[in-house]
Amino acid sequence: MKKVRRPGRLPRWQEWSVYASLGSLIATGIVWLLLDWFVRVNGEFGPEHHPAEHAMLIVHGVAAYTFLIIGGAMIPVHITLGWNTRRNLRSGLTLAGTCLVLVVTALGLYYLGDEISRNWVSVVHWVVVLIVIPALLIHAIGRGGR
Repeated sequence: MKKVRRPGRLPRWQEWSVYASLGSLIATGIVWLLLDWFVRVNGEFGPEHHPAEHAMLIVHGVAAYTFLIIGGAMIPVHITLGWNTRRNLRSGLTLAGTCLVLVVTALGLYYLGDEISRNWVSVVHWVVVLIVIPALLIHAIGRGGR
């Protein structure tokens, strides 16, 4: 017998798409960070960044676009229904807000040329990542409040 899911809950494929794309974002971000901070290879002129850093940023960007597409696909039903019923509204708004900050800081990391601004934007990006993970878990569990 097929279990009926409550209205507003994502279909399983979409729920797992969110988890998979966010998991890919987190994994590629961590790998890039570890490579950037701790790994150097000997180059022609001394130590230089590992070539995999660039590949990680590309995969991270693809995962980000995937996550944005999946997030956009939730607007017509999941987000609209959640807004109208006020179910998990606080956690949903927190999740949407943190994702928006991540998008804006990602654009800053991509386009800012000034090293000082870029460093600050990078710190904000990582701090917000630490917020988005528990925000998603709280929202998914359904304890996000009205």
